[in-house]
Amino acid sequence: MRAAYLIARREYLSYVATWGFWLSLLAVPIFAAIGGLTPALIQSSQPVRYFTVIDETGQGLDRLIEETRFEERRERVRNAIEMMASSMGGDDAAARALAIFDEDPDGVSRAEDALASVGLSDAASALEAGRTKAVQVDPPAQTVEALRAYLSGDQTVDTPEGPKSLFAAFFIRPNPEQGLELVYLSANLTNNDLRSDVRNILRANMREDALVSEGLDPDEINAILDIRPLVTSLDVSSDAGVEEEVTFADRAPFFVALGLAFILWMAVFSVANMLLTSMIEEKGGKIIELLLSTARLEDILLGKLLGVAGVSVTLFAVWGGVGVGLSTLGGSALASIDPDLLELLTSVFDPGLLLAGLFFFTCGYLMYGAIFLAMGSLCDTLQDAQTLMGPVIWILMLPMLIIVFSINALDSMVIQIGSWVPLWTPFVMMARLPTDPPFWELAAACALMVATTVVVLWGAAAVFRQGALGHANADSVRKLLKMGGKKKA
Repeated sequence: MRAAYLIARREYLSYVATWGFWLSLLAVPIFAAIGGLTPALIQSSQPVRYFTVIDETGQGLDRLIEETRFEERRERVRNAIEMMASSMGGDDAAARALAIFDEDPDGVSRAEDALASVGLSDAASALEAGRTKAVQVDPPAQTVEALRAYLSGDQTVDTPEGPKSLFAAFFIRPNPEQGLELVYLSANLTNNDLRSDVRNILRANMREDALVSEGLDPDEINAILDIRPLVTSLDVSSDAGVEEEVTFADRAPFFVALGLAFILWMAVFSVANMLLTSMIEEKGGKIIELLLSTARLEDILLGKLLGVAGVSVTLFAVWGGVGVGLSTLGGSALASIDPDLLELLTSVFDPGLLLAGLFFFTCGYLMYGAIFLAMGSLCDTLQDAQTLMGPVIWILMLPMLIIVFSINALDSMVIQIGSWVPLWTPFVMMARLPTDPPFWELAAACALMVATTVVVLWGAAAVFRQGALGHANADSVRKLLKMGGKKKA
């Protein structure tokens, strides 16, 4: 066992003692933060889009669009102030800030004073969420042909930011069949948010006009449009109260389990790939021959598996430590801003899910690690390895495809069958855990996976022996496949 330990230590240090390892260790949380912040950065960095509306119906629909969009903006600003004030001083602070904001019922002029009342006097930039990115301006022309120059940038309109080109133009025209026709012009062919907003405003107005024509009062119309059923989801678990509702905390394990399944898949694939490349490098550099002269094949195989497993454990330990630290330090802040975020973070550290993740990772790593190590022993170059990796990569990809397509149907027959395939069990069963599969099914699938792991380790050891000793290589596998594909005469 000492030889296996020395080989494991050598494998571990060969990765951990490099700059690349620590850079990759830091890359995951950095890219996770970038991924989380990117949508907000993209949204906040969008330029203000100026558009105009030409109402050919004479019904004042251009003013209606402007007023409706401003009301929507005011509501977003109000909601942002409420959230920010509540996070600073609770419900009382939020009520005080909203009272100040509502002193201007038709505008947002009291927004800064409302924030200053809770100590956020310099929080103007935080109201970006409520700021509209599309501003309506008076039409510089009345025809499509005349507006083309403003839309293409050849001519500009006066704005608070100076001369700017038009982002879009709308023509509202009478239509004998539909009532109204909305003609949209823009040089931007991918962003349809503004068009959807204007269409929805006109659709709501047309519905209200239709109901008014039937003799209904506008207040009655709003009351009718607000009619909707009250939907309540009750918890059906045996330890729940009679009228206890399903909360975000009840749903969080499903998201956590799916996330862990993907993390396990990436971890297994990455560390198994480490084994493959290191084996090819050592075989090409004649290092494997030196190892064979000082240790048994079994010790080399075990040492390599344990060494690279230690690398993955180090990754998980560091990431887990960072997660625990952030949840401890920022838990109260998260709770005040959004309790759902804290509940999701707490669910990540559920002991049951973490123990299951550790078990499935161990079995999955041993299976795929042994397979990749055996493949590496047969290959002299990475090009040889690529020809053998294709089927294994497809086997690894299939469970992820099953999980992705079964996110809304984790009780489907496809995912149940997939959890019985031993090479897929670590990932698919991890995703199924929150659905509480029958214990016998869980135990039987895990037992089958463990048995398969033992068989794979035994077979990989046999292949590793032949490959390491030079008795077999990638050409041997190709010849074997060709022989298997020949038809008997």
